Amino acid sequence: MSTAKLEQQPSIHLNKQVIDDMVLFDTNQLLLVVPEQRKVILVQSGSGKVLAELVLQANPEFICKIDANVAATTFLNNTIQFIQVNQNKLKVDSTTKVNVNVYGIASYNKNLVVSYYPPGVKIISKDGRTIHNIDNTTAGREVFKNPRWIAATSDGSIYVTDWGTYTITRLDSRLTIIQTFSGSMLTGPRGIISLNKDQLLVCSLDKSSVVLLRPSTSSMTVLLDKQPGIKHPRYICFCKEQKELYMAPQQADKILVYKLSNLN
Repeated sequence: MSTAKLEQQPSIHLNKQVIDDMVLFDTNQLLLVVPEQRKVILVQSGSGKVLAELVLQANPEFICKIDANVAATTFLNNTIQFIQVNQNKLKVDSTTKVNVNVYGIASYNKNLVVSYYPPGVKIISKDGRTIHNIDNTTAGREVFKNPRWIAATSDGSIYVTDWGTYTITRLDSRLTIIQTFSGSMLTGPRGIISLNKDQLLVCSLDKSSVVLLRPSTSSMTVLLDKQPGIKHPRYICFCKEQKELYMAPQQADKILVYKLSNLN
């Protein structure tokens, strides 16, 4: 991946709909949250066409894909909202209450992993029951300040970005700390995605760059930096089938698209 070549493609314009998170839902579909309008929208990744939109009960914050037909988004009122995605239609499904203010969310081994405040990370069942938990008290030291985005890899690892500590924490299936990554490249880490068990992409907001992280060697490489439009990147997705990288800057109403070649 560090030798990949990137060719910028036409951006996806969202007509002043400012997004706050996004997830690749299908090969040609992106699911976006638009907090100011209290909705999620399903967008065709190639054309930018809005396929469906759904107004919710509160402002959605973070979003993840659960399975082929279900997504989940978090609200700051301790609620997780499940959403059905079927044939380009969005429909409200069940809701789950959690006993903390949830932020980031990811699907993990038939359960969910969430970041929350007061700062910590939980693995919970889909009905909100806590399975494992880690916070600064249980860890015995300050691990988290502002944990947000979460990525899970095929080897069972969980990665959490924290813009308060400028770190990425790697956890196992019981939320035991395995590794911590930091450095000048990770100032203001935001969105993170897993390409495979040893390649992750991280948005470094303050550096206006996208960084490739290899946990096996703790190495970091800048993949995108000082490109047109690369200013304060916050959200990121990657489609392996199309070999396309989607990146959205902070407070943006557009998504930047890059075609990758020499991918390995």
